[in-house]
Amino acid sequence: MTFLLDIINGLNKFLGYLDISPKYLNRGYTILSIFPTVYILRIVYGLWLNQNYIQFFLYSVVFIVLVYFLILNIFYYFLDKNIKLDVTQLFVKYLPDDAFNIQAERKQGKTISTEDTKEIQVDFLEDYQLKLARNIQTLIDAKELAVRDIEKEGGFLISENTLYPYYYLKQENETTYSLQIGTSYHDLEKVGEIYQATELHPLGVFIAGGDFFKDGIRYHETYHLKLLARKELPMNNGVRSRRHQK
Repeated sequence: MTFLLDIINGLNKFLGYLDISPKYLNRGYTILSIFPTVYILRIVYGLWLNQNYIQFFLYSVVFIVLVYFLILNIFYYFLDKNIKLDVTQLFVKYLPDDAFNIQAERKQGKTISTEDTKEIQVDFLEDYQLKLARNIQTLIDAKELAVRDIEKEGGFLISENTLYPYYYLKQENETTYSLQIGTSYHDLEKVGEIYQATELHPLGVFIAGGDFFKDGIRYHETYHLKLLARKELPMNNGVRSRRHQK
């Protein structure tokens, strides 16, 4: 078992040096996870034959958990779907944001250098702003989006460059991506398409607009989204880029 874990750890370090898209990297990890799962099944079978029922029960629990997460990953990374029995969404819902570095990522979004980023053109569907306004209000009511006391502080109700919490960029083909948003990862809806001749390096989808207070008057600007991405690195840049996933 230790030998198998050493092999997987070695592959993990090797893949970390390569410039691989997170989507395909996670697909690779999912495939790799099949091997320890099968190995645990072999141990479970041996314990049953030897009538070692206590360890059989413990290893069976481990095997069931591994199979459960393997199925989740297959649906998410290969079929672009979430299933209703995904318990990880409970962690996201009830644990504080800083447990997942969400707050840190949002703060980072506010200080992104414009020299290193660019806004990507999105062809939004006609009714996307209605869906967006509905989703934002739902997220505010669920306290998943923080709001400000704009009559005292001024500015926008939702701080500028706040990261939209639930979105997914799905690559349809070599040049086309679809943007999906929702109030959770279970109800994502397509709201637009991106046509990109080069590989897309997204930094996040950010909220703009909404209610704001100025000169004693409360105004409303229609909510909209901004997709920000890293600018392409020069071809002669000798430093290999390193990307990691949210």
